[in-house]
Amino acid sequence: MATQTNKRQRRILGVTLFFVVSLIFICGLTALLIRSAFNTERRESKAVLAGASSDTFVELPGDRAYPGALTIGPDGNIYAGSFCTGDIWQITPAGERTTWVKGGSKTIEAASGMAFAPDGSLYVIDRKDCDPRRGQGQIKRISADGQTVEQIGKLDNDEIPHSITFDKDGVLYFTDTQRGTILKLNEAGEYETWWILPEVSNEVQPTGLAYDAVTDDIVVADTAAGIVYRIDFEADRSPKLLGTVYSEDDRELDGLTIDDLGRVIFTIYDTNKVARIELNGEITVLAEDFREPSDVAYLDNTVYVTNLDSVSLAPVISFLVDPSLPFTIDKITLPAE
Repeated sequence: MATQTNKRQRRILGVTLFFVVSLIFICGLTALLIRSAFNTERRESKAVLAGASSDTFVELPGDRAYPGALTIGPDGNIYAGSFCTGDIWQITPAGERTTWVKGGSKTIEAASGMAFAPDGSLYVIDRKDCDPRRGQGQIKRISADGQTVEQIGKLDNDEIPHSITFDKDGVLYFTDTQRGTILKLNEAGEYETWWILPEVSNEVQPTGLAYDAVTDDIVVADTAAGIVYRIDFEADRSPKLLGTVYSEDDRELDGLTIDDLGRVIFTIYDTNKVARIELNGEITVLAEDFREPSDVAYLDNTVYVTNLDSVSLAPVISFLVDPSLPFTIDKITLPAE
């Protein structure tokens, strides 16, 4: 009896091991197939607007660059920030790249948004960690010479800053994706709510933010609703909503900037496009096939675009998907007008 019982137990154990090994094999094979399907040939951006061209502007070093932020400096150079290393790169219009500030725990750890203040210092939203499950952040100030980095004010853990800008008076504004607001830095050095975005959908998530010096307006993107708003100032600099300049509820929006004529240039993140809102309200797609365009900057009839390629940062997915190396910043050269 004992012998028969042992044999039966061994058979059950053998069958169980067979199924476990088979399941592991099937799961592994499936993962490899998914990985192969995702890691396809590298996409290169291409121009859509007639007379425009889209090309690689500069390659970024390493496999953790993940460029998440972009701005133009008062010196005429382009500045880009890494969402994973915190490095801040200075890039000349000719495409010569140098590391302006080395990322780290004592400087910048995860650059999400950047803007230069009137005094030439660079303000950076530091998300502290590029793991998308960890939502936090502070605002750092880098001196004009790039030698010192300090934290400006203090944000609560449930405030998640994303993009930053300054108005004509040098007042700092930034978007909070967690609370669905635009905050500003007041004269007391504290952050206060300046504008609350309308609840058009079940979620409000402001991302891109820019100041329009042509009209003295603030422009902000709500990626949850697929809307770009234009906000004017009252006499006391309180907000006055002018209306929407773009609305497409199934689109995800991120970075935006303003050109010399006051036209809004913005990224459509989910379709990997960069578009422009004309002065008559029409939408012109400038270029497409970017690898997740997270931010844009404009200088001298050229639009600079970051290829964030962030899908490989997601939990579990990171095992299946590799970023499309090398990380790059592309440029869209617009036709003369």
